[in-house]
Amino acid sequence: MTEQRHGRYFAQELMLDRGVNIREQIQDALDAGEKQEWHLTGVSDVLPERGVILFWDTTRPSFGRTSR
Repeated sequence: MTEQRHGRYFAQELMLDRGVNIREQIQDALDAGEKQEWHLTGVSDVLPERGVILFWDTTRPSFGRTSR
């Protein structure tokens, strides 16, 4: 996963390699986001040449809880 400065939301460009299983490439990206406790909020396939953009929310969910 590429490290860079960002706010709460992060757009990750994922270029899919034709010689490798596409599902495995996507799963690897999802696993990397999960390790950072990020939550996938959307996917866009607007990139040419088999690319997608994964949109991550990098803030841990509160599930309606507040710290009091």
